[in-house]
Amino acid sequence: MFPEGKRRKNMARKLLVFSAFLLVLAIGLMISGCGQQTSSTTPHGTYSYIGTQSPGDVWSWTLGEGTVTATNETQGLYYQGTFVTLASGFLKGVVTATNDDNVPTDGTGIFYMLEYPNTMLLVKPGGGNRDKLIVCAARASVAPSAGQYNWISIPHLGWDATNSTAYGTVEVTVSSGLYDFDVRTYDISGNLKGTTLEAGYSFVSGRLSKAGSTLKIFMTPSGAYLGDSGPDKGGFAGVKNETVDLADVVSKNYRGVIFSYDSSNGHGHTEPVGSGPHPSISGAMRGWGYTSVDTNTIDTSSYVTLNFGTQDGSGIISGTLAGSSGPTKNLKLVVARVNGKYICAGIDAAADTNPENFIVVQQ
Repeated sequence: MFPEGKRRKNMARKLLVFSAFLLVLAIGLMISGCGQQTSSTTPHGTYSYIGTQSPGDVWSWTLGEGTVTATNETQGLYYQGTFVTLASGFLKGVVTATNDDNVPTDGTGIFYMLEYPNTMLLVKPGGGNRDKLIVCAARASVAPSAGQYNWISIPHLGWDATNSTAYGTVEVTVSSGLYDFDVRTYDISGNLKGTTLEAGYSFVSGRLSKAGSTLKIFMTPSGAYLGDSGPDKGGFAGVKNETVDLADVVSKNYRGVIFSYDSSNGHGHTEPVGSGPHPSISGAMRGWGYTSVDTNTIDTSSYVTLNFGTQDGSGIISGTLAGSSGPTKNLKLVVARVNGKYICAGIDAAADTNPENFIVVQQ
């Protein structure tokens, strides 16, 4: 977990950005068959990612052969480290160099990663209730193509389940090198909230942006779509629009993260999670957290049940999430097969200001 830089110490108290060290989690390559090993070195190519985190910081990441570098472009902070592969499929790293005076380089600056190489990367910042999600996509070296995408909201301060946008669709068109985004937004019950045309965006250095606009968009040729709407406006994460076989989707095993957010005060918390077919309910899934990612130990007290209805639209699924305590929550899930594996991005909420995002990838 990396703390925020000195340049925003005063702002951080209001915007509740991040504190402590960086703890990285990326959607990803689920490594199985590790036996009883707790860690090992694993061959790894070099992959680069770019993404955002509230209140609008741009982050760049590069993972190599057991090495990782990260740069907060907005604040001018860099971090370097090494990593090994855990039996859980997550990667465990340690910070070895940084220009951030608040991050130790004595071996105690530990972070974790879970990567889907050359597709998508999630970043889990730390610091108790200021643990706010960073979402990254593979840094595209060539301009992405036009297409249709589904996405879920990463909520902002003031978000509520009754009135705010929970998910949406977008049609991307390209003309003379400029990108237009025809967006439709919905609340978590599926009611249309509005339509917006974002026009005239250029592709530069792996991102789509426009002078005078706070919106930043990152797309990959494989089908990931995500971005940041600007300071205090939240973000979004999604995948290409395609019809999926729901029975096949719920039959798979997944790993990823869940981000719980209190939009009344901006506090957040991110945890590694897994999910798989429910052992006793047909067509449902069971999700869980971990008591230890290092030893791949599941927290059985954290089990939740995800029930799904019909496919509302191409790759958009409604359902509910129920745990051992608390209210049953409505959820929306967007799903597509990317590079041969399902990526699922979801949002769930009761009638309150405490939504959860979860993004998982098929093992």
